[in-house]
Amino acid sequence: MSKPVSDKKVVKALVDICLSEGLREVVISPGSRNAPLTLTFAAHSEFECFSIVDERSAAFFALGMAQQTGRPVALVCTSGSALLNYAPALAEAYYQNIPLMVISADRPMEWIDQADGQTIRQVGALDNVVKFSCQLPTSAGDEHDDWYMNRLVSEAFYHCRYRKPGPVHINVPIREPLYGKTVHPIQPQRKITQVMSEYQLPEAEMDKLAEVWNSSDRILILVGSRKPNEELNELLCKASSMDNVVVLTETTSNLKGECMFTGIDKVISTITEEEIHFYKPKLLITIDGSVVSKKVKTFLRDYPAKLHWHISSVNHHLDTYKQLSTAIESDALMFFKQLMPKIDNVKSRFKLTWKNNFDRATKNHGEYLAKSPWSDLKVFEVLANEIPRNYLVQWGNSSAIRYAQLFDEFYQQENYCNRGTCGIDGSVSTAVGANYITKKETILICGDLSFLYDSNGLWNNYLQPNLRIVVINNGGGGIFRYIPGPSDFDELETYFEASHDLNMKSMAEMYGLDYALASDENSLKQQLDSFFSAGTKAKVLEIKTPAKENANVLRSYFKRIKDEL
Repeated sequence: MSKPVSDKKVVKALVDICLSEGLREVVISPGSRNAPLTLTFAAHSEFECFSIVDERSAAFFALGMAQQTGRPVALVCTSGSALLNYAPALAEAYYQNIPLMVISADRPMEWIDQADGQTIRQVGALDNVVKFSCQLPTSAGDEHDDWYMNRLVSEAFYHCRYRKPGPVHINVPIREPLYGKTVHPIQPQRKITQVMSEYQLPEAEMDKLAEVWNSSDRILILVGSRKPNEELNELLCKASSMDNVVVLTETTSNLKGECMFTGIDKVISTITEEEIHFYKPKLLITIDGSVVSKKVKTFLRDYPAKLHWHISSVNHHLDTYKQLSTAIESDALMFFKQLMPKIDNVKSRFKLTWKNNFDRATKNHGEYLAKSPWSDLKVFEVLANEIPRNYLVQWGNSSAIRYAQLFDEFYQQENYCNRGTCGIDGSVSTAVGANYITKKETILICGDLSFLYDSNGLWNNYLQPNLRIVVINNGGGGIFRYIPGPSDFDELETYFEASHDLNMKSMAEMYGLDYALASDENSLKQQLDSFFSAGTKAKVLEIKTPAKENANVLRSYFKRIKDEL
């Protein structure tokens, strides 16, 4: 039996199509112009609807859910500037290939630029950060309008879900009155089925690539951010067991294997000018997914490989390392499935050379940390050893994810970070969304500025008791004391570091979270036992570290890695 929903036929038809396409999660920000959308989505028990006031936080919350499930999550907002607040999360989703569907209510076209309230030019407003955008007809009921709307929404779902997933935008102009409800006659919506082909390369082309591989004694595979994939992990493990192959991973690569190399920055730091030839690859292979390490980017740009293959499901010339020679249009898993039966182990000292340096860097790493003072680096050492392995880890930008790369223990976790655009905004909201949809024990590790910047991520009713948030408070943006440039200026503390004297206790209490504080190694270890114990509320652990000493400790660390101390 049909339920009363909005009397706007176009809204009823839109929601019916969303239902037939399998949409299930809908994040709604309160408003008036979007009332018909809210009333209609909320009337269907098949949708799980969330109410989050701040549109920027709502969008990152949705991103966290879609990041974990891989299926589209809808965002519904009112007209005006509300829509623009989605932009940061949509940019992140665009570069991470995460499926988000924005459904924005709007004034009818005749009222745009007529000084009417909450009216902006919404059509195309997000085009730089979405894969597809469209505007629906203002009314429905006419067979031509119905056909047109059905086609547009179906196309939006295609672009959101397939090939390379990503965000899309559907703009819905709605005339007043906004709050009328009715029972519509049952009218099934057409669903356009999408049949996808596999990314199978022609055998002749694969034979040519295999021939290049089998003639290369120095092959470097660099893997950036990816969701865990057991099949790809197994194939890359087989490749990494070969003498001529080095596989470099990061925490967010979500790959595990004894022959793969973690801690890129540690290993790269040990290479001297005289040794470059032994570490420089002849064939570089990269896969879609952002890479955190600036050191490896600099290394590969300064000392280019003879050949560079980049594997992407959509063929575009991603030339991060300024040496692209072959763009391979394929899914990474399918590519290595096709390649592995055709390649052989080539006798080489390439992997052994990297392994020797990795072992040296690991030894120096341990020796330095055994004597290092209280600092951000020491905090990450303690966390690496204490976080339970079943925890899903969300990382804040920008120091947090960089420190994480240095500790092999973190590579055993499932790791995520908003590295599409690498902004500090949205880390709290993303973690909350990911934690809610998975129900997994989740920990967010971020800096004080990231936490403060997205504190509205705690302003919702979806915080789970198994969420843990670690805030490393060094009184500002500590990375600016380390990177070349800002640390040399008098304006460092005010304009770069954004120095402050805030604590996180009041904020945790305001949102009803359990709170604890650590300010040295002993207190941190003492707090962690209770921090990871079960409770009835989400928990915040604030860790205070010395701002001025942190950068010096990290500089000394890399000197020790290189045997310069």
